Amino acid sequence: MGTHLDRARVHFGRDTSGFLEGGRYALIHTRSLEFDELRPYVPGDDVRDIDWKATARSGHTLIKRFVSEKHHKILVVADAGRNLAAVTPSGERKRDVAAHLIGAMGLITLQRSDEIGMVFGDARGCVDIRLRRGETHLESMLHRFHDHGRGRPGPSAVVTQLDWVAHHYRHPMLVLVVSDEPDVDDRLGAVLRPLTATHDVIWGLVIDQPAVTSVSDDRYGYDLGSGRRVPGGAVLGSTVVEAYRRAEKERRRSLSEFLHSCGVPHARLGGSGDIRAALTTMTGVLARAR
Repeated sequence: MGTHLDRARVHFGRDTSGFLEGGRYALIHTRSLEFDELRPYVPGDDVRDIDWKATARSGHTLIKRFVSEKHHKILVVADAGRNLAAVTPSGERKRDVAAHLIGAMGLITLQRSDEIGMVFGDARGCVDIRLRRGETHLESMLHRFHDHGRGRPGPSAVVTQLDWVAHHYRHPMLVLVVSDEPDVDDRLGAVLRPLTATHDVIWGLVIDQPAVTSVSDDRYGYDLGSGRRVPGGAVLGSTVVEAYRRAEKERRRSLSEFLHSCGVPHARLGGSGDIRAALTTMTGVLARAR
């Protein structure tokens, strides 16, 4: 297995059973060669499935029933912009956590022969990787995502990638969005609501390490968006620190309410150790929806 998938497996584990099974987003149904049972023929059944020997013995027309396989079309929509260079509460780069989350979804698809593709980029535009199957495809997909971040990415704007998907992907899919916590504005609402009418959307939110940790913290931070240094709590004082904490709590509450109103299951990840629980939560919500 490739380097990037191996890294994802370290955090996600080897057991992929139970994920993406029985949900409403099982979009393509094929029949396996695994025999299940015999049952009476009913009009509309494929006559090629009739078991003539069993029919002759029983006096009733019986057909072979096979195990149904459900395959998915999965599209990852990922922010690969400047915001992903920041650090998570676990101390990891947000870009690394995002890559491990994407890789974990890829590991799930390998066991199921699902198709997976990705649209990633920044405010300047998108890279569109079409849906395919297999380990080589997944490793290449993760490699391209990783290389984009090693260059000089533009500002983050995941709405750019969502807009691309809304205009270029018309058939229903399971869409996994991977980004930091975007601002809720009219443009995001205008793109996301029509998108959820066509696709099943789940969203993994890779969160930032707090800009200010405590009033005793005298370390300066760095704002990737503006390029400015951020004073520590010891400089700002307790009043400003408390106001910052209230603002952050309100911002997250507002984002969660917005995603709930759009019918988008979501989970926040403070590090790669949260990946398995996050995917369990998000896919579980969809599976229970039907």
